[in-house]
Amino acid sequence: MQNQQDQSFNENSNNYTIAIQPIVDSNLQHVADELLYRSSDACNSAHIDDDVQATARACAVAVYEIGLENLCGSRQLFINASYGWLTNPNLQGLPSQQIVIEVLENTPVNQEVLTSLQSLKQQGYTIALDDFILDKNNEKLLPYCDIVKIDISNPIQKEVIKKLVSQGFTLLAERVETQHEFELCQSLGFTLFQGYFYEKPKTQASGSIRRTASRANQLQLLACLYSENASLANIGSLITRDPYLLSAVFKRANSAEKGAGKPTTKLINCLQMIGLKELRTLVSILMLASNSPASRLNLIKALTRAFACEIVAEQRHIDEQESFITGLFSLMPSILEIDLKAVLKEIHLGKKIENALKKQAGPLGELLRDIKVAETSTMPNDFPANTMLRAAAQARALIDTHASTT
Repeated sequence: MQNQQDQSFNENSNNYTIAIQPIVDSNLQHVADELLYRSSDACNSAHIDDDVQATARACAVAVYEIGLENLCGSRQLFINASYGWLTNPNLQGLPSQQIVIEVLENTPVNQEVLTSLQSLKQQGYTIALDDFILDKNNEKLLPYCDIVKIDISNPIQKEVIKKLVSQGFTLLAERVETQHEFELCQSLGFTLFQGYFYEKPKTQASGSIRRTASRANQLQLLACLYSENASLANIGSLITRDPYLLSAVFKRANSAEKGAGKPTTKLINCLQMIGLKELRTLVSILMLASNSPASRLNLIKALTRAFACEIVAEQRHIDEQESFITGLFSLMPSILEIDLKAVLKEIHLGKKIENALKKQAGPLGELLRDIKVAETSTMPNDFPANTMLRAAAQARALIDTHASTT
């Protein structure tokens, strides 16, 4: 459970990050982690004004910035799910084989929650009950749950523990502070343990600068994702307007969990690998995290270069989508305010694109070099007429379509 402390906190700050605390088994093997929200990397505990936003921000960092394989390998990750999270179907697209949904102790037990838990179970999620104290109301949650977390800093209800063990539930003791408490919990039937006796939560650094396109663009993207005739081409055009989201899509599609044999370098392929369901969750999470607007000027410049690359690629018989991505990511460092080396470490674009970006090598590198020349001086002879003007018009049209204030 995430502690709530009185600290100075800026709701609009984008310096938030996460901490994770290990969960171990009876042999002290590190088998899982709990995901904890931190308003900044200097905070040792969480200040939470909005449970849903806190979990959204934590999931955005864990799944779409750092990546699950980098954060916790193949271990399970427990996330705090409040009532608002549980009952939002847009948020049920996280990787079910690795995410444990931890139902917070203050969650009201009603039919909406029970229906949601049943749906989550059917999708393959493991369900845990946080800070569980047995009563007639929350007993209704037990048929949907796999793991019961009990805070042993409270008086231990030995009969309840005995009953839960006999019913086959996995018991997790939290706030285990000493070796003596660990051994006591073992003797009572607990098989999972979490607390300072093993390790305090560790804050995780994320190098991403969180700048996104307008809320209007995100809403348009959600509408497109839920359309009966959802078009990946339309979805892709909206995603290209949002550098943070675009980065998240490439990272997620090229994650080890997705099992790509080699880096997926085409946006359309990334979208196909992730699928509509998780794309809806990804966009919803980033909307709930409330990241700040991207630099319109830098984004227009990057899209202009990307469209110019695409136009000339057709003339030169080079892959148009790889050319578009090369052009766009050549300016991603200025949009995200991190250097190219950091971008390429986080997002695997494949050797052709990476060599083009780092060394301007190969046909893509030559294309990028020629586009840069065309931006400042005379266009090469093989460029179609008005290439840069056409590219700039396409970029501005893409930005202006459905535009509004954030």
